[in-house]
Amino acid sequence: MSGLVFNKTLKKLTWGAEHYKAITGGFGLGPLPDGDYEVKTRNVVAGSHLASGFENTLTGNKWFIPIVPTFPESRNGFGIHPDGNVPGTKGCIGLQSSDAGSFWRRWLNTTLSARPTQITVRS
Repeated sequence: MSGLVFNKTLKKLTWGAEHYKAITGGFGLGPLPDGDYEVKTRNVVAGSHLASGFENTLTGNKWFIPIVPTFPESRNGFGIHPDGNVPGTKGCIGLQSSDAGSFWRRWLNTTLSARPTQITVRS
């Protein structure tokens, strides 16, 4: 099982040897705080009922993978999702359209027990 690393400066989410273009912030209270997070692999939400901000504009797929800080943080509701509609997030990790599809396919093709359960966020 491999963990995830999100580098805010490089705008890159890394899963093993694979890299995905992603951003955080621009809206709300700004970017995701640096630190370690738990990936809630059993609480993933997908489907057309999600808002347009969670939609991959290339595929139409909408999904959200919750992440929870393992450190004291007053903000909540963080996750990984496609960066739909207007570029930027309220603190989540927004995957860019082409890379959102690749990431989601890998996620779906990875057994639940082998999906990453941790993510490190750094500047």
